[in-house]
Amino acid sequence: MNLWTSAGRFRERWRVILDGLRYSDITIAEKFRREGAKIGKNCFIQIRKLASEPYLVEIGDCVSIASGVTFLTHDGASVIFREEYPYLRYFGRIIVEDNCFIGNGAIIMSGIRIGRNSIIGANSVVITDVKEGSIMMGNPAVRISTTEKYRARCLEEWSRQGLEKFETQLAGKDKVETQRIMMSPEFREALKETLLAGDLPPRARENKRAEPVKPAEAL
Repeated sequence: MNLWTSAGRFRERWRVILDGLRYSDITIAEKFRREGAKIGKNCFIQIRKLASEPYLVEIGDCVSIASGVTFLTHDGASVIFREEYPYLRYFGRIIVEDNCFIGNGAIIMSGIRIGRNSIIGANSVVITDVKEGSIMMGNPAVRISTTEKYRARCLEEWSRQGLEKFETQLAGKDKVETQRIMMSPEFREALKETLLAGDLPPRARENKRAEPVKPAEAL
């Protein structure tokens, strides 16, 4: 690594650090739009660098992107062909449709479309298109369930843990106001008391060896 390369990487690290101070998880979308990305409304983005070619990234409305997510809009492996083809590079567009969640540390490869209402599990590597309403997990990521099944599970756990009592307090609020209330110290203390007082047993069967489940039934 030469001096110019080291200096460039140092400047890039400092730029990411400064952007982390300058922007919030909501306003960072403004910066990415100026860099050429297409980003919808009401997105929550915890990364501070989108991609080396941000203009190749399209993100729909109401998308949440956790920290450590990587969008690879080009494939550096083409370097192995450059003795024969010095000019050769591979680029691909990445499209994330509306209302998706991409978990911590996930990697989205170039040329990928993620269908709406989908979930990408933490540390997954997505190398194929994702069908609408899918839950993808693993390396390489595979479809393990659907968001419809996951929603049913969340509602079941919400009720089982005795959290329905908070619904009156949150009734009529949109999701932004609901999030603000649920992140307040008062609400979090009440939530803590409820969860600690309730019955939160592990989901595994008791006194019986758990039977293996098919990947599609895991969630």
